[in-house]
Amino acid sequence: MNTLKVDVVVFGGGPAGTPLAMALSKAGQQVLLVEDGPGLGGTCLFHGCVPSKIFRESARVRAFVERAGEFGISGTDGIPTVDWNTVQGRKGAILSARAAGALQTANQIPLLKVLFGRARFSGPHNALVDGPDGQIEVQFDRAAIATGSVSNRLSVPGADTTGVLTSEEFIGIDYLPESLVVVGGGPIGVEMAQIFHMLGTSVTILEVLPDILQPIDRVLTRRLEETLLKSGIRVETGVRIHRIETTPVGPRVHFQKDGTDVSVGAQVVLSVVGRRPNVDNLGLETTKVAFDSHGIKVDEHLATAEPNIYAVGDVTGQPMFAHWATAQAQALASHLLGRKTEFPKREHNPAVIFSYPEIGTVGLTEEAARAAGLCVAVAEYNFATDARAQIAAEAQGLLRIVYRTDNGIVVGVHVLVEGAADLMGEAALAVRSGSRISDIMNTIHPHPTLTESFGIAARSAVNMQLAATMAGGGTK
Repeated sequence: MNTLKVDVVVFGGGPAGTPLAMALSKAGQQVLLVEDGPGLGGTCLFHGCVPSKIFRESARVRAFVERAGEFGISGTDGIPTVDWNTVQGRKGAILSARAAGALQTANQIPLLKVLFGRARFSGPHNALVDGPDGQIEVQFDRAAIATGSVSNRLSVPGADTTGVLTSEEFIGIDYLPESLVVVGGGPIGVEMAQIFHMLGTSVTILEVLPDILQPIDRVLTRRLEETLLKSGIRVETGVRIHRIETTPVGPRVHFQKDGTDVSVGAQVVLSVVGRRPNVDNLGLETTKVAFDSHGIKVDEHLATAEPNIYAVGDVTGQPMFAHWATAQAQALASHLLGRKTEFPKREHNPAVIFSYPEIGTVGLTEEAARAAGLCVAVAEYNFATDARAQIAAEAQGLLRIVYRTDNGIVVGVHVLVEGAADLMGEAALAVRSGSRISDIMNTIHPHPTLTESFGIAARSAVNMQLAATMAGGGTK
């Protein structure tokens, strides 16, 4: 058996492991990066963030073609057809190019070795890697576990029947289903439901909780649910799934709603009932690394109970976002190199739901802020009046900036509008830096853009405060 000695071994080449390995090796550490997948990129690239947004872009283009007459474009009468092979082919080309680019970048770093295979610990300073050329023993000073997460599976009878797919399996589907039942009304479920409905699929969403997209801002999610219903998507919340039946035309989901037994059938059932940390078969029992169903237990520096072993990204539990994993990895690299480091905080992490229109969120919702005992107000902006949204014929949605009434500090930003994803950088900066509502008001925002919604909402809120102060004799 070949033996390899390195300073650091990183398990997993996704959005956490790859930037961590690159940063450490560029700083002079001898690093081995082991990836048990088709390429560098992880779930985000191959099964999640990127491929689903490729599907969404095709769906969005189809929707725009249908609406071309609104923009004065003629000659596009009729319903556009979808060539699913072309959609999947485009996805494959983009994923391959991105994976190849990442590997090329990694291979240009002299102290970084990338090995494709399955790694498992055989002790606190040893690992075994089953690669294409056989098994290799790795001796290391430090290790980082960045193996990501995997989809949970439904735990009801019939959940393993043909036609019931997880999100990873569904991404590779080789046909466009005529009908789809989505079990789970979280971000992935809502995104997939809208994408495939826009591509022409009949869609039903089943959610066990009373509302979809909990715990996102209720005002925004209720608006989005109205959009889903108006578009023709069936949404059933507060349901209890009993079983899935196999029928000649596809699976049928049996559930209870308001005490009544109901069933709905479809060509495909998409199961999106959460994700769990990927800790299986890592040999953690040969170390002191502790974990439970929520993930590997780490301290504020992402260190495990084994002093020289760290964990980063989805494998440590919620939140499970590619950008969060990368932020953690960059901080961990800095820490391991002995630099003074500020690790990212969950309350500063922005999230985007690529629904239609998109939802962006960071910090506390109004409900969460009040539950925490804060006295807050909300600055709102209705995108129905927004020039850029009107120009794009996407004039629906709402911006809500949650700020403290005692000092004006912004504690949360929540927005529903097509283009919300591109607003979250400013939103995250405002929350992280403790900006005041007056700071946002006094920042010049270009016109006509969606970003000016921040300035308009903030100015309206400040003016209302001033008016209230004057009416109460505050200027005397």
